Amino acid sequence: MKLARLVTSAVVLAAAVAAVVAGDARVIGASGQPAIAAPCRHIGGPFHRHKNMITGAGGQRYIPYGIVVTGLGSPRWKANSPGDDAEIDAAAASWCSNTVRLQIFQFALLGPGKTGVTVNKTFLGLIEGEVTTALNAGLDVVINDQTEGGSGNPTSLGMPTAQTKAFWKVMSGLYAKNPDVIFDLFNEPRRAKFATEAATWKFWKHGGNYHGYHFIGLQPLARYIRGLGAKNLFWIEGPHTAGTLDQVLSHQITRAGPLEYAINHPGGVNVRHDSSDWYTRFGYAAGKVPMTDAEWTNYSSTRSCWANAPKSVPAFLSYLARKGMGLTAWTLTPGVLVASADLADPTVIKSDWACTNSGLNEGAGTAIMKWFEQHNS
Repeated sequence: MKLARLVTSAVVLAAAVAAVVAGDARVIGASGQPAIAAPCRHIGGPFHRHKNMITGAGGQRYIPYGIVVTGLGSPRWKANSPGDDAEIDAAAASWCSNTVRLQIFQFALLGPGKTGVTVNKTFLGLIEGEVTTALNAGLDVVINDQTEGGSGNPTSLGMPTAQTKAFWKVMSGLYAKNPDVIFDLFNEPRRAKFATEAATWKFWKHGGNYHGYHFIGLQPLARYIRGLGAKNLFWIEGPHTAGTLDQVLSHQITRAGPLEYAINHPGGVNVRHDSSDWYTRFGYAAGKVPMTDAEWTNYSSTRSCWANAPKSVPAFLSYLARKGMGLTAWTLTPGVLVASADLADPTVIKSDWACTNSGLNEGAGTAIMKWFEQHNS
């Protein structure tokens, strides 16, 4: 472990000292819920794959415990990004995180359209600033190529294209030699808008042509990025909006360096939340290949709900721990992981998520915070 990464930041130390003086190991947020004050473990790169796990500097096992930061992840990045640095600092100082996952809107960087590759230098400067903020806080940084919200663009259909390669050419030019930066190659590969076969594992891995577009599979995309000289750890999300890794053992990405597979655990009224469902979606393979939950979302809506949430959410976290998996949680937004504008003030699960559009009434912030502290402090 690098000496500089033993402590997350001055903010963490100050909170820890204040807690010790007060005779408590924690700082209390506005809602009366605990915020983590103790310095937490950080394992930097270079990362390597060792059988079913990822190891970092000195051979320690790296399991991500982190927060998803979304300000640069949509067409509304100009309005949404100003608060990102505060979220990054809070991830390190209050949430016992070792990782932040930055969603980066591909079309904001490169322009719209099928062939747009003009780099927006203002947007690129914001990316560099957030990466620097996170690294200075002692965090590993996941750069996630995000395309949702790009209406009229081919990659809005759900799979990488040539512009995705252009995105990673820019990112590799900046971070290919930075061992603490992780490349999440494509956010939520999913069924193309007009292509049912894009949802299949074969299409996910190898890509293909459909409706005038050439979609790049995750296998050739990974090799392309390696060809740019990138030695970074890769996160590779499964198909069906990253909702499953049920066939990952028979469709593994090969000869692409250190990588782990990622699931974004789904919600929705038709999703069961029990160990049999988790085993089918990803758990059966977790002991055979490296795996993480890249984007765990909890909020009340018609597409994300949890049956018996007060019991099933802690059970899910325990299941991840038994499988040696980490989690990057979405996001430090009031009503989701935090209860107020205080980023150290976690939400509390009060009841089942209602699966309606009635609003954000509860969240798993306290459960996530305690889980990070338990496993990463």
